[in-house]
Amino acid sequence: MKGFVVRLAVISVVFSCGTVFADLKPRDGAAPVFQIFATGSGGGGGSPRIDISGKQPLMVVGSVTNVQLSNDRKAVRVTLTRSDARRFADITRKHGKELLILEANGKVLEAMRVTSPVTDGVLEFTYPDDAAVADYLRKRFRLK
Repeated sequence: MKGFVVRLAVISVVFSCGTVFADLKPRDGAAPVFQIFATGSGGGGGSPRIDISGKQPLMVVGSVTNVQLSNDRKAVRVTLTRSDARRFADITRKHGKELLILEANGKVLEAMRVTSPVTDGVLEFTYPDDAAVADYLRKRFRLK
């Protein structure tokens, strides 16, 4: 899919002992934060055809633990809930070398190639490569 730069950044999360994180939902609360679909390996050369219509999502993210805008304002970092982080880790193990599609409100936000399992539940979307999903998250969570 042209125009999508595939990048999945994994960063460490440090939790303070005994700290309990509340789930964050978008301010509008209407729709899930995003849904994750698998496209398969795509095989062959060239750009794979991405079609998620009629497919069931592998995962629906309705809330997250944290959403932050980086200090330099060039990235948005999302921390999944513990249960979603475990599920996402399983998905990235099972779908290694495949594309995962992040979809929200009927639009594809990101196509990510799984290069290794994401086990910490943290996704980082950096400008300009991941601008569509970063802008979407900034609006949904009203990050300034």
